[in-house]
Amino acid sequence: MTGRHLRVFHRDYYDDAIHDGDIDTHDEWSEDLDCEPDEFDRADGLSAVDLAVTRLGDLAVTEPSGWPYPGPHCWWSGTVTLSYYAGEMRETSAHPQGFSDPECRDIWTRLTGA
Repeated sequence: MTGRHLRVFHRDYYDDAIHDGDIDTHDEWSEDLDCEPDEFDRADGLSAVDLAVTRLGDLAVTEPSGWPYPGPHCWWSGTVTLSYYAGEMRETSAHPQGFSDPECRDIWTRLTGA
């Protein structure tokens, strides 16, 4: 995918698969979420940063990889979720791609309130 987007990584594992800090995952995958505004987004006044902040919030990955602002390579993570049906844990992280440093800083500021 080209343009501004979020590269999202998911990994699933069972609680008993954690050994000395290492996790033996049984499923990993990634997806790209487009953040380029289309004509409808632009008509609503939405930017790529607005779309990225919304998507990160929807994924519940709003914890930055560093404090204070670590630069344009900042990535986002969230709490580990538990599927009570399957009994598996899921970690999700999102990495902004194609955003400028000022855009990344704006995302960081909006999500951290700093």
